[in-house]
Formats: sequence, C-alpha cells, structure tokens
Amino acid sequence: MNCLLLLYGFLYSLPNQAESPERLRLVGAVPSGFEQTLQLNFSLFKVDEYTASGNHKLVRNTHIRLEQLLGSSPLDLAGSLKHYELTNMARCQAPELTTIFSGVEQGYETNVMLTVCPKLANLDTGYLRFTKAILADALYFVEIEQQVPQFSPNQTRTLRETVVFWTDLLKQFILCSENSATPACLTASTDG
Repeated sequence: MNCLLLLYGFLYSLPNQAESPERLRLVGAVPSGFEQTLQLNFSLFKVDEYTASGNHKLVRNTHIRLEQLLGSSPLDLAGSLKHYELTNMARCQAPELTTIFSGVEQGYETNVMLTVCPKLANLDTGYLRFTKAILADALYFVEIEQQVPQFSPNQTRTLRETVVFWTDLLKQFILCSENSATPACLTASTDG
C-alpha cells in the first residue's frame, strides 16, 4: 500500500516568544484512500481527523486523528496519555493498555500506547487504538483507531499483522520545526 506524505500545516503551534521562537508542525504519512472528515481549529485545541474510504483489510474501518492541545504542559506525559486513553475507552469491555514506547524522539518526550478493546458494550465490534503523545511547545496526540469484529482477549495475537502495520505507520508522525535538518523533515518541506 502506497503512503502519501502529508503536511499538517493546521497544526502549527502558536509561537511562544519566551520559550521557543520556532514554530512546530506535525508531519506524517497517511495511507492513500483516507479522506479528511473533521477539522477543528480553536485557540487552545486543534483537531484533524481522517477516515479510510478504501476496502483493504488493514485500513477498513480506520480513523486517524491528530490533536494539538496548547496551554499548560503536563508534568507526567505517560500519566496524561493513560488518562487520555482511559477517558476514550469508557464503553469497552475487558480493555488492555500496553505502553509500546516511552522515551525521547526527535528531541521531544514521546509515549506510544496500544489499547486493545475486544468488545464494545452492546455492539459486535471491538477496536485497536494506537496513540502517540508528544510533549513539545504543546501536547500533540496522533491516534489511529481501527474497528474490528469482536474477539476474545486470547485472540489478540491473531491481530499481529494489523499491529505491525499501524505501529510502523505511527513512527512516521514526527514534529518538525521550520529549521529542522532531519531527513524526514527535509523531505516533508520539499513535498509541501
């Protein structure tokens, strides 16, 4: 499946002269066959959401959501990500949260979490959700959620192909400043 590199210019953060004069943007790859279905742009909260329109089994019933939260930064990024996930899985039966990565990426504190929901209440579906949180001049979230037919928790291993596909894609979402010299940021600036 070919990936199309898109710049998310709407996710430019508001410059804060006291901390950093550089403006950041979230750059990432969205598989072909996704359409933008939501865009919100408020002073402290920005969202862009894409929904799969293709029928390939790895992207069917999938949403990619990008969020930027301006304002005070959390003291604990891992705790903030866990809270974010817990509030999003209220209707899930037997959810499982797994931290995939916690560390520094591109010079920014980053955490990645996988949420496995075998079954939603009153529905015959569950979901896999991959969420990447990046703490920089703002708090950035990249969320990829795919609805799947309900499954028992011991069947999670059968979803390995899906997990590998989305984990690899999630790695491609990074923050770039106007002066970034990393290869991914340079490629994005020439494609934009």
